[in-house]
Amino acid sequence: MISCKQLFALFLILVLDINAKENIIDEYKVEIIVFKFKNIETNENFVDELNLPNRNVINLVEPKLFLNKDALSNFPKNNSFFSNLLRNINPVKNQQTSSNDEIKTINPKNWYRESSEIDKLSKLYKNIKLNNQLIYLDSKSWIQSIDDENKSKYVFLENHDKEFGFFLKLYKKRFLHLDLKAYLGINGEQKIESTQNYIKNYESIINNPGEADQELEIDIYLPKKFESIEISNKAYEKTQNKEATILNKFIDIDKRIFNEEIHLFDHPYFGVIVSVSKI
Repeated sequence: MISCKQLFALFLILVLDINAKENIIDEYKVEIIVFKFKNIETNENFVDELNLPNRNVINLVEPKLFLNKDALSNFPKNNSFFSNLLRNINPVKNQQTSSNDEIKTINPKNWYRESSEIDKLSKLYKNIKLNNQLIYLDSKSWIQSIDDENKSKYVFLENHDKEFGFFLKLYKKRFLHLDLKAYLGINGEQKIESTQNYIKNYESIINNPGEADQELEIDIYLPKKFESIEISNKAYEKTQNKEATILNKFIDIDKRIFNEEIHLFDHPYFGVIVSVSKI
């Protein structure tokens, strides 16, 4: 017969195990496609306007690579360009770990990097592009973690040229939840971007202070800070600044979701497809 002390000890073990699982940081890949309908079949008058989030948001970031023009010619003649450019890189020897040690692979610096790579939604992406009843607007993907409801922030993206935008928040309760506010038009309110601070907070949680010296620092030799060239693999796109519009064509939904589900949210004028998959 199990005593009260044994039952209490078992209860504590279960509680500690649950708390430990809740504190694990998981990464998710988010994919989203936005499209419009060509033939609008509705007589509905949309008079209500979307209530936008009034707090800090997460903006998707696109890391840029620059090369100092002066570095192309200003280096010792006895060195090649690349050996001179990378001469300050000092590799750090990592300490050997046993096969039983867990290797940390989570890197918050990779979070919220704007990408057009679509995996889970690739078939739907192709079908939308080929469908003559739909107008493809855009598709994005990024990697992030998911906090509880109070800590989680909206990911905000808006395209002035195609006149659409969305706020997407993922958060945890007992289950995963998705909060989407998507619209056709242009938002005129200024949002305070908190992406870098959000990522730094997670980095301080994941990285132990004693491991700071083990990070690899790359110092590319650039003789002088003159004019820089941005290295890009896509054509330069000029964003048109347009005035704000009435946001009365919108999708506003908050629902429970599960890992690797695909969700379609539609409006008589447009639609949004979202996929959330644990990495």
